[in-house]
Amino acid sequence: MKVLLGVCGSIAAYKTFDLARLLVNNGHVVKVVLSRGAEEFVRPMVYKYLGVKEVYSASSDFIYPENKNDVGTVLHIELAKWADKFIVAPLSANTISKFAHGRSDDLLSSIFLAIEQTKPILLFPAMNTNMLTHPFVKENLERLEKIKTLPQVYVSSTMTGELACGDVGAGKLPSIESIQDLIETFSFNANSKKVVITTGATISSVDPVRYLTNASTGKTGYELAKDFLSAGFSVSMIAGKNATSLLDQLDNHPRFNMKRVVSTRDMLKVAKQETIDATAYISAAAISDIEFVQEDGKLKKSKMQDSLPILMAPDVLQTILNERSDDLKVIGFAAETDLTKEILLEKWNRKKVDLLVGTHVSSGLSTNSNETHGFSNDSAHYSLMKDGDIIHTGELSKSDLAKIILEEVQ
Repeated sequence: MKVLLGVCGSIAAYKTFDLARLLVNNGHVVKVVLSRGAEEFVRPMVYKYLGVKEVYSASSDFIYPENKNDVGTVLHIELAKWADKFIVAPLSANTISKFAHGRSDDLLSSIFLAIEQTKPILLFPAMNTNMLTHPFVKENLERLEKIKTLPQVYVSSTMTGELACGDVGAGKLPSIESIQDLIETFSFNANSKKVVITTGATISSVDPVRYLTNASTGKTGYELAKDFLSAGFSVSMIAGKNATSLLDQLDNHPRFNMKRVVSTRDMLKVAKQETIDATAYISAAAISDIEFVQEDGKLKKSKMQDSLPILMAPDVLQTILNERSDDLKVIGFAAETDLTKEILLEKWNRKKVDLLVGTHVSSGLSTNSNETHGFSNDSAHYSLMKDGDIIHTGELSKSDLAKIILEEVQ
């Protein structure tokens, strides 16, 4: 992807060094355009050292091209045509005003007017709280968001915290990782389809102190969410309470919604609500099969026996299958230490999902093995079953698995 990154005059401008590096490392081609204010905060050559293809100043439009014989090239037009996505981070109050009122007195503002309306424009404001909440700035931001002829413009919310000036409040630039995720997953051509994804581990409480869970991290759900968002889906994520914080990086996405849950019953309740209007349900979570008889206080050692009384927890996937509409696609997961066709076929016969993903797993915490498989890793050994037949067996990255599942749902 060709990313055109605009940088404005803000103390947060230094963070774009990391943003450029992340984008380049992920295989994107990046060009940077600096406003006059940004030139006071960052050194252009640093971007070049980090792999950025070109860096332009505010006045580059007036001195380009150096070859006088090339009279047909206009830089702001060339860059507007070149970019797949136009990003401005941090976006200053001054440049917000320029964009909102159609001013074009430098390269960055000229590109904003020149870029095709089929290309996503992602804006990330960053400034002091008093500036952000000033009526003029608020009006300019609202103007950018409400202009119906600019439907591809997305204005990000800011974070709240301690600002560079020492004040505490709104106005912080979102994390660089969340900006990267939004750049990579934002699709202007959104469709009307919604996918529900469960991920991470549920928790079965024994008493107010102890609980039973598993080693699932929710990384698979994160990869699934990125691919489905990129394809224009709305994503409803139901994540275990302790699932990876990578999921929080997607909170800024306009089509991403996440609810964190604790127990199997919590996950079932939310899943039933969210699948009512969904196109697909992907059961990637490692959901506990059992519940414990709850104690009001800590279970004392003197009252413990050799076993704890247990109850069977609700079967979330089976419930969704029983109640699903005819057009809801369901993808099931089976975490197994012994991943044989017989085991997968037995599960598929009980729960006839559209695709069953068998994963070879081990927490690495048992007395018999200290090797981790599946959990917390970026890849795993999978067996995929469709219509009772194995269609794939072997090692896959979780990113590649997500693409296979997306293709199945589409």
